Amino acid sequence: EDNEYGIVKVSVGDSKVEKNSDYDNFKKVLAAAKPQGVKMDSYKASGKDSTCPQSDSAWHVKSDVLPPTPSEARCECMMNSLGCTFKNSNLTTSEGKLIGEIIGNICGQTSCDGISVDTAKGVYGDFSACDSYQRAAWAVNKNYENQRGAVCSAGDVGTKIVDNPKQSDASKCLSEKDDNGVTGKPSGSGGSSSDKDDEENESDDDSTSGASAIAVQLSAVIAAAAMAFAF
Repeated sequence: EDNEYGIVKVSVGDSKVEKNSDYDNFKKVLAAAKPQGVKMDSYKASGKDSTCPQSDSAWHVKSDVLPPTPSEARCECMMNSLGCTFKNSNLTTSEGKLIGEIIGNICGQTSCDGISVDTAKGVYGDFSACDSYQRAAWAVNKNYENQRGAVCSAGDVGTKIVDNPKQSDASKCLSEKDDNGVTGKPSGSGGSSSDKDDEENESDDDSTSGASAIAVQLSAVIAAAAMAFAF
């Protein structure tokens, strides 16, 4: 090139190679290099494994607890255990937006540990890895159970009662394999709400904020999914 970039100059259609000034400079540098190999059995690693950051005011994640691996089989089993669920398998955009407020009300009055997530404490509900529709259905059924089967309702969102669910006990679903083929209770699980009904509840502020977080998350995701489905 005109700016003398590179170590040689060549022209199209001409086999002649003309050295640039940097050719000899580069040659000297290579000649001065004295590389030395290392045998594998003589190599000793001096580096250290990277570690996850500790939880603090800016990083609300407990680093030594992993969230559960998603499990389509586990979530489908849970859906088959519900005595009260949504009437339609796909919600409209407007229904998706309504779900947020509905779930917020439900989880503000009862424990939603089964679908809740608290990354700062490393607590993940047994079905927290299920999709937003499934988690919302879980909460609606939870409310139904608390009403002792008296009311199967999700406001203006259509619901239905399942007289004889295929799965009689949702806790048995935890033995289903995850999507990696591993069998057993989800890692990092905080248990379902049925496991904790007799435990002492946390403060009202924590419960309210948790319910709000679940509501906002489910509302946004379901609404987005409904819009994608519509297109």
